Amino acid sequence: MGEMPSYLATFAELYAISDLHMGGQKTDDSNFQIFNRGDRLAGLIDYVAAQRPEEDVALILNGDIIDSLAEETVPGRYVALDSDSVLNLVNRIVEDASFSMVWAALGRFVQKKRRYLVFVVGNHDIELALPVVEAEIRQRLTGSDAEASSRVVFSTHGAGFGCMVGSARVFCTHGNELDAMNWVDYNLLGQLANAMAAGRAGRPEKWKPNGGTRVVIDVMNIVKRNYPFIDLLKPETTAVAGVLVAIDKDTFSKVDLGEAFPILTAAFKGNSVTSNLLGADGTISPSAPAQAVADAAIDQLLGPNLRDAVARQRGGRPGAKEDDLLMEAAAVAGGLRPVASRPVGLTTGTLGARDLISNWVGLIPKVEALRRALKDWMKDDPTYEVTTMDNTYRGMEDRIADTVNFTITGHTHLARALRFPRGGYYYNCGTWIRLLRLTTQVLDDANAFEKVLWPALNARRMDALDNAQIPGPDGQNIPLVFDRTNAVRVSATASGVVGDLLRITGDSKQGVQLNVEPGTTSTKV
Repeated sequence: MGEMPSYLATFAELYAISDLHMGGQKTDDSNFQIFNRGDRLAGLIDYVAAQRPEEDVALILNGDIIDSLAEETVPGRYVALDSDSVLNLVNRIVEDASFSMVWAALGRFVQKKRRYLVFVVGNHDIELALPVVEAEIRQRLTGSDAEASSRVVFSTHGAGFGCMVGSARVFCTHGNELDAMNWVDYNLLGQLANAMAAGRAGRPEKWKPNGGTRVVIDVMNIVKRNYPFIDLLKPETTAVAGVLVAIDKDTFSKVDLGEAFPILTAAFKGNSVTSNLLGADGTISPSAPAQAVADAAIDQLLGPNLRDAVARQRGGRPGAKEDDLLMEAAAVAGGLRPVASRPVGLTTGTLGARDLISNWVGLIPKVEALRRALKDWMKDDPTYEVTTMDNTYRGMEDRIADTVNFTITGHTHLARALRFPRGGYYYNCGTWIRLLRLTTQVLDDANAFEKVLWPALNARRMDALDNAQIPGPDGQNIPLVFDRTNAVRVSATASGVVGDLLRITGDSKQGVQLNVEPGTTSTKV
């Protein structure tokens, strides 16, 4: 394994968890909290605190620890812009009854000798990179204990966290840096930190959020008031648009697709047919024909099942002409003129053809549009299989040096345990939020979808999702909500360094259990 870099901390054992998403409020009437395993997580933290007491042990919180995007914000704002606002936000989350037991356990953990706590920033918790937030969390966890404070590490500037476990090199990163919709501009974040340190508030017009943040704030936070299930699906760059427009086309139509979905401009740049849709600055050209832009957006943002239904509706009526359909959609959208007449006068940089997309999808009955969109989003295919080679795995393979033995990510909410072809092991920590498990049996059968799944999705309550059962394989019903919480453990042993993807179970702090995730085996270097 080569000589150990002297600048990296060395531990006897490391545990990594990711995507807790502590945030949002819960009342008698509504529940926007997607994290619901506080006692289980507190039990895991206490368990880790008790391991190998005479050696150094690290607990890595590998991004999206809190979820500031689930909190109430000032309209039009995507981040807290002053010290008071950001501290109020963080303190509300820490003191919330659903999360407070986790923070209490973190305090107990770091106050034990030789226990190290590492915060790695993700894309839902960028406020952790602000010095005022770091100081507040240190104070809450360690008080005036300077020695304990020295064992709290904030790796919140986009570099990830590297260390040694025994003789093996480990690299932990959230993984959103590989996601064009959810990358973080650390230069802009540094400017906000500078403003707060200087006693100023950040200027909202200077803060440009990423596309994923725009979708969450502008659409998902509105849609989930009526359809909380939307928060339990991991957005992907394509199918997320289909589900959102199927559920609430009016809200979706307010989104600037060019800003929120960079996949569009990337596709335009790489396609000779549509490259003329971009202006010199890389945004959607104001003279771009609406039909061409909308067609390209539908092709990129809607999955094949919903796209097929849209195509049938657009051209399936007897005697319908494309120009007539465009004129009809444009009239419904509020006056957008189709390319058959003349180029649409779009605002510079704005993909106004989103209204056409919304209204084309709106021609399909809502329940059927959602069924098709969910078929494109997730079903019981390899999505939840821990050995599936997804885009994050492939992206990390290209970024990681041969000297790194274990690479650990999060972000996708999908646990993984794989080996890189050139050597070294890859793990994804998964998530601690609820997950929806949709099956072929309920998605392929329109009647079953409408009679069984739709009532749970349309009940507008999180507890309806928690209690729902749907058809599964072999004619057996299975829970709609998939309870799977994971951690990654890397341990130095007498014979080498061993990595494991763990399944964490138990519903009390005392009853937590750790087992190797089914379908995986321990890996050793």
